[in-house]
Amino acid sequence: MKRNLINPMKNNVFSEVSNDILQKKFIAVARPSLPTAEYILPYLQQIDQNHWYSNQGPLHNIFQDRLGALWGVETGRIVLVTSATTGLSLALQAHNITHGKYCLVPSWTFVATASAIVNAGLKPHFLDVCPKTWSLDPSYVEYLAERRDIGAILVVAPFGAPLDLAEWDNVAERTGCPVIIDAAAAFDTLRSDGPMRPQKSTVVVSLHATKVFGVGEGGVVIARDLIAAERIRALTRFGFSGGRIAHYSGINAKISEYTAAVGLASLDCWAITRAKWNRVTELYKKYLPPTVTLPPNFGSSWVSSTLTVLCSVNSSTLQSCLSKHQVETVLWWGYGCHNQPAYTAYTREALPVTRDYAQRSVGLPFWLGIEEESIQYICNVVFNCLG
Repeated sequence: MKRNLINPMKNNVFSEVSNDILQKKFIAVARPSLPTAEYILPYLQQIDQNHWYSNQGPLHNIFQDRLGALWGVETGRIVLVTSATTGLSLALQAHNITHGKYCLVPSWTFVATASAIVNAGLKPHFLDVCPKTWSLDPSYVEYLAERRDIGAILVVAPFGAPLDLAEWDNVAERTGCPVIIDAAAAFDTLRSDGPMRPQKSTVVVSLHATKVFGVGEGGVVIARDLIAAERIRALTRFGFSGGRIAHYSGINAKISEYTAAVGLASLDCWAITRAKWNRVTELYKKYLPPTVTLPPNFGSSWVSSTLTVLCSVNSSTLQSCLSKHQVETVLWWGYGCHNQPAYTAYTREALPVTRDYAQRSVGLPFWLGIEEESIQYICNVVFNCLG
């Protein structure tokens, strides 16, 4: 017999709502939403007046300042880049790590994390994650970092969940290996009154359209100090530092004034946008059955733009069930980076937790504007499928 998670006294009413949703529309897993033209227009008009379109112009600088204020860090530590992947690569390059050395990294992450390591001239060495934190174990990483062939440590904040950054700073200090934090989904987690304020280690955030705060394509590096920030900034402009002489082998990773315009409009709307993300978060926490596991500290004073849950059955079983009920799902991190064809040849430790989570994780529909009835319907299908 199928059971209904929602108030049993309203079974008949909910059944009608569910059928209506099923008949009328398909529920997408994601639907990115950026500021509309009316919010962006004033900044576009400023670009017209300034005749400055790229190369760290006025809007770029204002955007940089406002992000620093949001996160409670010195403006000079903020470096705007074309993507978080690029930001991770440049952050690694800025440490002058010998090419060919290994970078310790979780396999349980998005493939861009591994891509950034390879693009920086290093080799990923994949590690497992802790069952409770979904992230690396600092003590185990510290033990492995004693090897002479380890050049860096790249830690991932899983789906935006907070990490103990002070602890990772201590690991960096004791091992002498630079620690880079892949905080791609942690825009809100990092805010000045949030649960993961930036510390000493370099942090990289994504501003992709699918994130809680997006500009379309873009990223931010919060460098460990002003000197590191200037080096990363130089790497984004062909290696130029203080003139048209390339001191480093850099690339073109600068954002345009148009990207900054979208970013500034997004900041103007951020309080409203965050409240909407929080609403979706709270609704899922209200209706999801206790048989699924949420990301660590999910929705505890921070918001994200995705919801990956762990279930008691194989992910394909739940995906198939939801698909039959017109609900789209996704495996945001696939089956671990070590299973991606581009990275199967790289070394790794035993990965039992990664394999387990990869087989049981499912990304559910999670976007601004999704209706409460749709969330109720999704959670009801999940409940009936898991039994």
